[in-house]
Amino acid sequence: MENLQGYRKTWKVEEDEILNEIVNHYNAKNWKAIADNVSQKINKNRTSKQCRERWNNFLKFDSNRCKWTDAQIKLLFEVQFSIGNKWSKISSFFPDKSKNSIKNFYYSTIRRNIRRFNDRKIEEEQIKGPVDEIIKIPEIREILLSHKSCTKSFFIKRKLSADSLEEMRRLNNSLFTLAFNDTENSNEWDTFEPFGMNDFSNEPEVFIDQTILWD
Repeated sequence: MENLQGYRKTWKVEEDEILNEIVNHYNAKNWKAIADNVSQKINKNRTSKQCRERWNNFLKFDSNRCKWTDAQIKLLFEVQFSIGNKWSKISSFFPDKSKNSIKNFYYSTIRRNIRRFNDRKIEEEQIKGPVDEIIKIPEIREILLSHKSCTKSFFIKRKLSADSLEEMRRLNNSLFTLAFNDTENSNEWDTFEPFGMNDFSNEPEVFIDQTILWD
């Protein structure tokens, strides 16, 4: 099992979800067993102290507020589309949920749907690029915000139109060009890593917005 010091400092959304599930199974008791199960599921080492503190300090207060109704999901996506990633303002529409739980739900929905859509598709047909930019493309937005009840076959059969694929390519190319020009003007090209190159890989986790990682 991999044990990385830097990894210990952050909790990803899917790890919180796994921790929530296992803590509820053990009724928040037997933290050694909880930590062992969490570590096995995420293939990373988590100690009983880390799991206990994560639960008590961050997740415990949201454990009874994590369920989303269809009406709330629809409202979340509409408000985010209207005002952008202003999570404090968005949270005012959901008094029973914390700002972090709202943001995490939003990005976990997107990450799940990117992974499901890209499955079994050739590279040229996949959705790629910075989430907060490509989601502005209407057809891609519709796919990324699909309800979790959508079946696997729905995503496998669904393909982007030629227009959306071309718009996504133009967007990614323009972002790369902007980053290139900014770096060239600052005379730092020798140390510059091209913008978004990691975003275009096939690894689902590259689409996780870094703002949802915990300190």
